[in-house]
Amino acid sequence: MTAVDVIIATRGRGALIDVTIASTRQSTYRGFCLWIVDQITDDATERAFAPHVAEDSRVHYQRSISQGVDIGRNDGVAAGSAPYLLFTDDGRAEPGWLGTMLSELEQDGTWAVFGRVVPDDTFRPELADGKALARDKPVSRALPVALKDEPQRKVYQGSCLDLGFGHRANMGLRRACFDERGGFNELLGAGAPLRSWPQRDLDYPILRRGGRIIHTPAALVHQRHWRRWSEVRRTSRDYAIGAGAATGKHLRCGDWAGLCLPVEWLAGQGVRQVVSGVLNWRSGQKIQVGLLQLIYPWVGLIQGWRHPVDCERALYRRS
Repeated sequence: MTAVDVIIATRGRGALIDVTIASTRQSTYRGFCLWIVDQITDDATERAFAPHVAEDSRVHYQRSISQGVDIGRNDGVAAGSAPYLLFTDDGRAEPGWLGTMLSELEQDGTWAVFGRVVPDDTFRPELADGKALARDKPVSRALPVALKDEPQRKVYQGSCLDLGFGHRANMGLRRACFDERGGFNELLGAGAPLRSWPQRDLDYPILRRGGRIIHTPAALVHQRHWRRWSEVRRTSRDYAIGAGAATGKHLRCGDWAGLCLPVEWLAGQGVRQVVSGVLNWRSGQKIQVGLLQLIYPWVGLIQGWRHPVDCERALYRRS
């Protein structure tokens, strides 16, 4: 039986995804299935997948007309049946990545695991989409986007204020935990009405229920950063909106401990970034991102009230 399902939800990335598939196939752990859900905008991604599907029976491709990365992830999970789930994005995984993540997930009491995410220094975004990126400002080095470069293994358990476990580009879950939680919240996440915040919205309830989350630096993914400043600014705003929407959902369900979510976000992502931008980096971009984290959670809190909530699973429901 396949032990691990690896799920990649993608939309409009074309050949950027080729390296992700190739590096996963080169894993030293062989007992996995790779499920790619393509929320299609054109045929470029399918063309990149075709050779892999033809060469490797473990690689499966599924086209979808849905929109929202977490809908795609839920579809990928539903397509497989393995007891452990791994998620990644446009990255290049080290050969030992999959086996290391699995060894952590197999430990009793561990519900979720996150690995280390560092920049892929071999990637040249201007070669992937030169004209579109060249017109925009580069991102300040003071802004690590979607990275988790923590060199020490860390155990997260008990404290709901300690939510810095990692990023969805390198994330693993037990299927039983995923099913109990009801999957990813499809109104949150990139491309969804309430924007981004998927990994924290999924893992906060794990900590509330006494589960254990592991960060393991030995599981390494090199993230391929194609974003420039306008995209980083938009993504930062979307994360702030999602943080506010997630907070409102938990409060509406009577979970007053959910107040820790905005406290942790406003302090860690807002105030800290503004102060760091002023004192350490003197970075206008970092200050702008920090201010977005102080303003837009309130927008998300208001927007969330437009949608009904399933309080049994603390999930937004589609109207």
